[in-house]
Amino acid sequence: MGYGYSKEEEEIMMSDMFYKAETHGVIPDITIDSSLLMYSGLDSTAVLEQHSSQMVSDLVSKVPDYMTDLGSSLSAFKHVPNAVGLRALVISFLLDLIVSSLVTAPEYSPLNMMRRVFAEEKASEVRDSMDEYLKRLQKYVWEPEQVLEETKCLEKQLSRHLTCLRNSMQKDGQMSSRAMKIWANGAAFHAQMLIHEAWLMMAGYGTKKEKNLDVRVASVRNMVDHYRKHLEDLLDKYKSYKHTNLYFIKSQRICAAFGCSDPHCSVYDEELGKSTPSKDEFCPESSDAYINYMFSNWGQIEKLNEYFTDLKTNIRELITQNRNFTMENV
Repeated sequence: MGYGYSKEEEEIMMSDMFYKAETHGVIPDITIDSSLLMYSGLDSTAVLEQHSSQMVSDLVSKVPDYMTDLGSSLSAFKHVPNAVGLRALVISFLLDLIVSSLVTAPEYSPLNMMRRVFAEEKASEVRDSMDEYLKRLQKYVWEPEQVLEETKCLEKQLSRHLTCLRNSMQKDGQMSSRAMKIWANGAAFHAQMLIHEAWLMMAGYGTKKEKNLDVRVASVRNMVDHYRKHLEDLLDKYKSYKHTNLYFIKSQRICAAFGCSDPHCSVYDEELGKSTPSKDEFCPESSDAYINYMFSNWGQIEKLNEYFTDLKTNIRELITQNRNFTMENV
């Protein structure tokens, strides 16, 4: 890179620039939403209990006079069987809907998941499929046979829309950070739909009870493997895309009557329209080294890879888990 720095010194300064970019929001968000993450694991029922407890606690502190009415509204959730995975997520949606009629749901609420993922996206078939499925799950939360039918139909629809989105990113020049985030969340959501479908089939809610667990596990694992490979390919394309809109703003040493200003270098992300308020003298000769460092040390990418790896590891346990939720524990 020049400037007389050793390789070790350049590594340290590159790390400092990347840290400042993360600190000041000059890094895109391509993460899987926190609510989807929390309800994807083997502890989804515990997550639901913790969320419900926090929800009730917050409500009591704000509007204690409503607790009697709230109690009657929550009576349907006195005992909820099989509150795991997407079912647990939807239960949290329904509980938050009840509470949101009294107080505004906090930003971290699962109820705001779709808004967090899609923001102001005006046209997204992936969003429409996910939104429709969540609506259907809420409608038929007490009718597992109907849920299975809706899942079979809408998972195929979401799968097609994810394929269209992936092709547009890889082949049609439609790559962006927003598209990456939507695809990652859509793929994670679709994998959870397949797990939920397998769970329902093994529980005997279909027209013919599925008795071969290995077949169900293999089917879901195959799709997760596809998504792991698709993620790898998309990240390669995304890295090339970031080369087109990430720059360094170099300022020279300027002297005037009132003194001199030191030269400095800022990271500028054209896609985000943001730059770091960095005053470092070190500035890479090109964005290549910085982007290579970014993609090798970016925690968001590590977490995306971990999501699908952990999912594959736990598929059998996720399909067979069976835990109940009760508001009495809350």
